[in-house]
Amino acid sequence: MGDNKPNSFEEANQAKQSSLVGEFIALLKQNKKYWLIPLLLVLLGLGTLIILGSTAAAPFIYTLF
Repeated sequence: MGDNKPNSFEEANQAKQSSLVGEFIALLKQNKKYWLIPLLLVLLGLGTLIILGSTAAAPFIYTLF
């Protein structure tokens, strides 16, 4: 009961917090899933076009295609 050693949860709490992007990059490195990078870039690009398509920038986007 007098043992004041931190357990693994407390040690993990003291560790530096990383961002979502940092966690994702670490996942890609650890699992060697580098093929996901182009897929995610295409999905982010399409999402950006969809969002910008509903704004005042839509006429400028439509002239690109």
